[in-house]
Amino acid sequence: MSGSSVSASEGLRVEGLEYASEGFVLGPVDFQLPRGEVLAVFGPNGAGKSTLLRLLAGLEPATRGRIWLQDRDITKVPTHRRGVGMVFQDLALFPQLPVWENIAYGPRARRWPEAETTHRVEELLHEFHLAALADRRPANLSGGEQQRVALARALAPRPALLLFDEPLSSADREIRRTLQRDIRDRVEADGLVAVYVTHDLDEGAALASRMAFLREGHWVAEGPAREIWRSPQSRFVAEFLGFNIRRVDERWVATDPTRTEVVPAGTPGSWGGTIREVREDGELLRLSVELTRDRAGSATMVNSIRWRSGLAYQPGDAVGIRFLDALALQDD
Repeated sequence: MSGSSVSASEGLRVEGLEYASEGFVLGPVDFQLPRGEVLAVFGPNGAGKSTLLRLLAGLEPATRGRIWLQDRDITKVPTHRRGVGMVFQDLALFPQLPVWENIAYGPRARRWPEAETTHRVEELLHEFHLAALADRRPANLSGGEQQRVALARALAPRPALLLFDEPLSSADREIRRTLQRDIRDRVEADGLVAVYVTHDLDEGAALASRMAFLREGHWVAEGPAREIWRSPQSRFVAEFLGFNIRRVDERWVATDPTRTEVVPAGTPGSWGGTIREVREDGELLRLSVELTRDRAGSATMVNSIRWRSGLAYQPGDAVGIRFLDALALQDD
């Protein structure tokens, strides 16, 4: 596809992106991300999530494919000229530099005028409530303060694309919520695009307007978050999203846990099963239930049955499970 066919309003466009090294193959990856949107990328360890970020950042060369950022083909553009900001899991703050200098690093590396750099740093210090900490070094900051410095540093040179590699994995719940809101609001307000890699489904769902899934280097699904939640299509994605999966008449079907009911054993229309585990999940409880062998002859474990506290189920109890909806899945 030629550059003239790529609209600047698309933000980020990835076409047939592939990477191969030492037996690992990623791709092909194809997606479009409009300005103002966040794409959350999920997948197990080793699926290729961090490799994808490194390709987008220019830290690894693509074997095939193209990357467009706004109206520029950046496939072979060096990292420092791509207009990309990155926030890593370990934050990678410069320990010897105070907060002010950490934030100023990007604009100075791009040779901004010093007055413009100063204005930008002061702006971000105020916005992220860091002004009182400007002279402190990272070791003298709390975890949440370090997270805010890392985000401010990534934003300082006004990137068009933000890349996040599980940056909130070590933060507590309140800090995560605050920074999720900061990231989402900044992306929307400034018309940026962001790709956010995470293992945490709740974190990605709180941030993302679009979702994607990698499995062993394969780009198995991508699309608007609401559509994927409503109809995950593949068994892998449905299981990752916490749907209850079972086999009916030689095909796999899924049911949202909010549409799965626990009923007394023997209730007409229910599947018989035995409770294997009961655990708390915030205000809700979760059951793991091993279903009675079905017509295909295979036992199925249902792991995400939610109900509010007050029902005294115990491991070993016989129950019935009623699935209120069934969504046919592709067997992958």
